[in-house]
Amino acid sequence: MDFSAFHYVPIIGVRPSEMQALEELPPHVKAGILPLVVLQPWTTAKEFPSTLAKVSASTAGKPIITDITDEVFDGNRRPVHDVFDSLRDATDGYAAWRAFIDENESFTPALQLSDPRSIAPQIHSFKAMGRGVVIRLHEQIFGLAGNIAQLFRAYSYNDDVYFILDFQRQDRQILTKALVAVATCRAIRAQLPDCFISVSASTFPTSFTDIVEQEIFERRFYTHVAEVIGYSNNIYCDRASVRAEKQNGGGGSPAPRIDNALAAKWKFFREAEEEDRDDAYRIAAIRATNCPEWSDLGIWGTEMIKRTAAGEENAIYSPKMSTAARVNIHMYMQAGAPEAPAEIEWTDL
Repeated sequence: MDFSAFHYVPIIGVRPSEMQALEELPPHVKAGILPLVVLQPWTTAKEFPSTLAKVSASTAGKPIITDITDEVFDGNRRPVHDVFDSLRDATDGYAAWRAFIDENESFTPALQLSDPRSIAPQIHSFKAMGRGVVIRLHEQIFGLAGNIAQLFRAYSYNDDVYFILDFQRQDRQILTKALVAVATCRAIRAQLPDCFISVSASTFPTSFTDIVEQEIFERRFYTHVAEVIGYSNNIYCDRASVRAEKQNGGGGSPAPRIDNALAAKWKFFREAEEEDRDDAYRIAAIRATNCPEWSDLGIWGTEMIKRTAAGEENAIYSPKMSTAARVNIHMYMQAGAPEAPAEIEWTDL
């Protein structure tokens, strides 16, 4: 894996809004990003192939990084849950996970870290496959970063190794964690000066009452860290404007809202709950397109907002579609693709 060929790594799940957003990206944008897809059961599908089929459709078979959800499947078990339990089984150095990666040639694996004794066998297998190795560390185990990096020193080159420091859910206070990030990056680079590295998080809001915009703190955090450790072999990574934690049901549908993703901030256009939710989405979309910062990028996400403003069918009339449009625009902007592609055929749901 040549990680230097990519300048953006969005971490996304196998959920309808995120898969739709990725699938609808223009081909030239897809070529410059390397999604990290956290594998999980596809909606209510019973069998594991449904997950793989959706991932394949959304990525068009291009290389991706793959990791496994840590969701616990309690109650209402389906056959697909047994497959995930097998992939997360540390027996024989995560033998099932290693075999799964070996069978899927477009997948670059993330190490499974629950059993420290199984890290070295995974490294040996994945190095032999020649597709790169990714180590995604949560904040609770940043202290092990240098020790894990040291395990790679037995190999003659390690520019196929990529560490992601995943701060998960954060807010503007993430900027105060730059010192922790820098120290961890330096511990890794002390062992592997040629590896790639990222810091990542989700600072997307959890509440939208009395909020009309918010800075994309992940981007500023990345800049703070990169200015200290250097931009070389340092890839921008985030959660693609999706919250890091699982969203539970309850409380009814959120108020109709259209989100627009700019390069350095999000804009939110929220309408109060009304009987006619479709009309509320239309009003929110009109406000979004009339905003001075609106830019018609010529991509699927902005096209969906325009369709909604015009009151057309097959537009944004649900939280799922609102999220899909925002994630699509956000990934496009963070991929650094300002020129709108020509002659795109949009896929209606």
